[in-house]
Amino acid sequence: MDTTLLITLGAGGGSLRGLVDAYSQTIAWQTARREQRKASSELSPDPVLDPTPEVVPRPLPRFAEYFDPVPDAVAIACHMVLGAACAAMFGLTGQITGAYAAVAVGLSAPALLTQLGQVQSVNDAVAGPQRTALEPDRPQLAGVPDEGPRQERTP
Repeated sequence: MDTTLLITLGAGGGSLRGLVDAYSQTIAWQTARREQRKASSELSPDPVLDPTPEVVPRPLPRFAEYFDPVPDAVAIACHMVLGAACAAMFGLTGQITGAYAAVAVGLSAPALLTQLGQVQSVNDAVAGPQRTALEPDRPQLAGVPDEGPRQERTP
């Protein structure tokens, strides 16, 4: 698959991720409005029995309280860049081959990159993490966890 096509499909998948976020914010706004309307209808007195209502209904939540266009647009752009990079990386290394896979990788790019960042190398998994030259050599007693450097307590 061509690199340009991988980048385009991955960016498309990343934009889908941004659209899913926008959709979830819209649903949260809709739910808040419905709950507010339900609460207002339960609190409002019957206009026939009490023509002077004492309860003032709260205003309905505004869409701007749930959707902030500038940060959300930046987040969509970041998702598109991450999606394009992941799809190109996975496609050029032969780990994905189809268009659907490139879109799926672009859509899930943040989760994939998080997983890749947490993978242990084979050497660390077998031999344990290596100590750096800056860490002091301290003997560790069997059964006693290493607590790191001790600090003086001041009263």
